[in-house]
Amino acid sequence: MSPIEKTPAAQRALAQEGAPAESSPEVKAPRGARRKRDTRARLLGAALHLMAHRGVGGVTINEITEQADVGFGSFYNHFESKDAIHAALIEEVIGHYAVALDKLGDQLSDPAEKISASARYTMLRGHDDPTWGRFVFQTSFSRDSMSDGLGRYLLQDIGTGVSAGRFAVEDLPSVYIAVGSTILGGLAALSDQAELNHEPDFFGDAQTLAKRIAAVLLTILGLPKDEAQELANRPLPQIELPANPFAQPS
Repeated sequence: MSPIEKTPAAQRALAQEGAPAESSPEVKAPRGARRKRDTRARLLGAALHLMAHRGVGGVTINEITEQADVGFGSFYNHFESKDAIHAALIEEVIGHYAVALDKLGDQLSDPAEKISASARYTMLRGHDDPTWGRFVFQTSFSRDSMSDGLGRYLLQDIGTGVSAGRFAVEDLPSVYIAVGSTILGGLAALSDQAELNHEPDFFGDAQTLAKRIAAVLLTILGLPKDEAQELANRPLPQIELPANPFAQPS
């Protein structure tokens, strides 16, 4: 056999080495698992819609299952209680968004500009997705939100600005409440404007109102008015934010 000749086995091996790897067929989840996942999503979507407009205290489990078109008993296959589904919504609808929004810090080193951009993004998200905005408003900046969700990052950003000497804050708890409440007020106004299909009115259009409120926030934190307005009117940096997984199609 000459040096360049190959045995049939060797030829097959070489052919296999050069051939593209066959893609494995997509494996579908078992039907039961898909059904369980879909039921959970329907329950979460129904709870989001109801709690956004009436708060967690104004909604019953029976109303959630009716809205989701799911048997009452099926609820407990997914959640232990109404508080449990509310906590799941906070994590999936607000928590993931807050983590992504915090990445603005990778682009903005100034705590003042980061708070301004974060507030504007949040208010504009409420205008684009009114149910999301109403849910955030209903959840509010409570004591619990100081360790989870948007409130946690707001408190963190204010603290960073205070430590850096960027913000003139003597009473941190009061300033946190003032800033958080102002954001929530703007969020509610823009969510209602969009949900009710109102034309820009006393509050103005969404982009303008978000900038005006951001400027007010910065003055609360001690920035001069002119500087606050300049920062609040800067172009928003580009950032990828997660969609509301339970948004209803328009």
